[in-house]
Amino acid sequence: MTTAIVTDSTTSLMPGMLDRPDVRIVPLTFHFGAEESYLDKVELSNAEFYERLRDSDEFPTTSQPSAGAFVEAYEELDAYDDILVLTLSSKLSGTYESATTAAGMVERPVEVVDMMNAEIGSGLILREAVRVIDDGGEFRDAKRAAEAAAKKTDIYFAVGTLEYLAKSGRIGRAQKLFGTALDIKPVLTLDDGEVVPYKRVRGRKRQMNTIVEDLKPAVEAGKTLFFGHVDTPESVSELAERLGVEEELVSEIGGVVGCHIGPGTYGVACL
Repeated sequence: MTTAIVTDSTTSLMPGMLDRPDVRIVPLTFHFGAEESYLDKVELSNAEFYERLRDSDEFPTTSQPSAGAFVEAYEELDAYDDILVLTLSSKLSGTYESATTAAGMVERPVEVVDMMNAEIGSGLILREAVRVIDDGGEFRDAKRAAEAAAKKTDIYFAVGTLEYLAKSGRIGRAQKLFGTALDIKPVLTLDDGEVVPYKRVRGRKRQMNTIVEDLKPAVEAGKTLFFGHVDTPESVSELAERLGVEEELVSEIGGVVGCHIGPGTYGVACL
């Protein structure tokens, strides 16, 4: 039995992942007004997107893939016996629902897992499922690995401002931090797929100190770290240096997630 994996464009990809014939990416879409729409990570480079984000008077909106887009991906993988679909958190997008609807529209085994994560966190979960497949595991093994990884993956990210999360409506339980003193720089995390405050500190320096101190046990335990940033690679370099690790896995966050968290955001996921 052979297994293929479908995920969405908010999953940060490890090197070589796009070259795999058994992996398909279904893009979300971001919109600048009613007239301009772009497929995430396909039709605009990250640099072009963030330049537009800074210069545009109109805040971009995002939309999930249609069920039809997932159906097309499933049908392209007709050489495989089973399809495992890994989507970003259903608390952040309707992508999970689109993927599930599409699964009922095809006459083949398709199962959908809500990763309860996004970008770098989702990237680690995808990596676990792919590892199991490469080791000769069956579909059920890969699904169990993804579900287990979704429960164990931790993500911490530092935003420059809560403005973008508030505008996008993705601020979740971190809403209570909005409107506090301007020098409050929260460290946020995802809890059950929802953005929540992890710790509230003053200033960017203490923000990074918090992430460094709280990640030391993960580093000592040899856990895999996946760094991510929104147009601030220097922050990732500083974080990795202070943790005493190499920048082996680093992703620049794409437009769909980036417009919600804003430029200047950086973070790390661990598993």
